Amino acid sequence: MDITGLMAPFEQTASDYYSYAREAAAKGRKIAGYMCSYAPQELLHAAGYLPIRILGRTGETHRADELLQAFSCSFARSVLDSALEQEWPFLDLVMFSHTCDTMQNVADLWRAHTPDTDVLIASVPTRTDGDAPLRYYMAELERLKTQLETMTGKAITDDALAASLHLYNEHRTAMQALYALRTSKPALLSGAQMMQIYVSAFLMDRAEHLKHVLAVIDAMNANEPDDDNGLPRVFVAGGMCRHVGFIELMEAAGCVVVGDDLCVGSRSFSFGEPSGATPMEMLARAYLGRIPCPAFHCDGRQPGDALVEAVRRDKADGVIFLLTNFCDPVAFDYVPQKDALEAANIPALSLSVEQHQAPPEQLRTRVAAFAEMLREGAGS
Repeated sequence: MDITGLMAPFEQTASDYYSYAREAAAKGRKIAGYMCSYAPQELLHAAGYLPIRILGRTGETHRADELLQAFSCSFARSVLDSALEQEWPFLDLVMFSHTCDTMQNVADLWRAHTPDTDVLIASVPTRTDGDAPLRYYMAELERLKTQLETMTGKAITDDALAASLHLYNEHRTAMQALYALRTSKPALLSGAQMMQIYVSAFLMDRAEHLKHVLAVIDAMNANEPDDDNGLPRVFVAGGMCRHVGFIELMEAAGCVVVGDDLCVGSRSFSFGEPSGATPMEMLARAYLGRIPCPAFHCDGRQPGDALVEAVRRDKADGVIFLLTNFCDPVAFDYVPQKDALEAANIPALSLSVEQHQAPPEQLRTRVAAFAEMLREGAGS
């Protein structure tokens, strides 16, 4: 089976992030934008919205720069600037997750400067394990449910929420299977193609995306990979990465990207099986039980040890960090992660990136030198 021929829907969506939402809105579907994968997408889906992730865009951020501090990250500036420029008139509501102070500030500014779009804030507990966080988050989900019902004038039934939970869990299971399959057969599907698949997951209807993902899985199972020519296998870590161009640059420089720990990547699909007495409890446990992002804490989980384990699982030769400037949560995790990699003798390269700019060509030289170092290390 030809995998390349199955990539068209992913490539089309990833080439113009919001084209799918614009077309859906033109057909009368309500669109809910969300900033972070911690936003309870199933609740939005059960309320009748098409949930899409707001990923910003490439370009200057002059208007946002007038309102945000200079040390605000480029992702925050990018999404706020697009809102101020009214680039997303198809959005009926926007949901923020309280992950950091900067994004809370963006939520307040969004509400003040775009009064035609409803703004909701999902407050996720900073600590995600234990009974108290579960009780708090269930109450928070009930509050959001009530607000959505008021906005739509329609009740969100347990059956509707259970159906959305089933769909999203089935999709995440398929994405996890695709990640594992691609790690073992990276020659069949490039890292850039994989990123097109997971970026488009945030921008398409999940049922439609699931159908295309399952077709890719079937094709990969039916094919044996060609030789990878002994290219070094790298694992990509960090926080936000919305540019397929970063992965393309790594592969053009002589690396094979075999795995990642990015919030617009594997981390967004690393949920456990939802469990609970009610659909609402299942939803809360699913989000609190996922692999936490750097803005949250789970007792006993050390970010450095977790990264080393993931790198070894994916049989990577080295790690490339994509560190968005002024992203404090990721910067705090970076220190123990770097220490853990050094202790495990796993080479790493750190790249500072901006989310509203295309990958600069100068990074290719650094990645190429890192790839050469990994090849020399493998041959010694």
